[in-house]
Amino acid sequence: MSAVSKEVAAQIDEAFDFRGHVTVTFTDGKTIEGFLFNRELAPVKGEAYIEIIPKDKDDRLTFPAATVKSVAITGKDFASPFVPPAK
Repeated sequence: MSAVSKEVAAQIDEAFDFRGHVTVTFTDGKTIEGFLFNRELAPVKGEAYIEIIPKDKDDRLTFPAATVKSVAITGKDFASPFVPPAK
């Protein structure tokens, strides 16, 4: 079982708390944009993982956390209150 660095774990936690799209970059160079809706970074059994719903799809994908190189917040926060533009 590979450990996740503190930096990547912090990025995953921030992405989980964010209610919008993020971009995950994997160690093989591939990326995926979507909503990171679940993660388990310290499982009692098995490997640490993240779960993502890709942008514009209904799939729920699971990836080993050890394969995550970085996570960037790249989308709008859908949980933030709407503020109408100033007139």
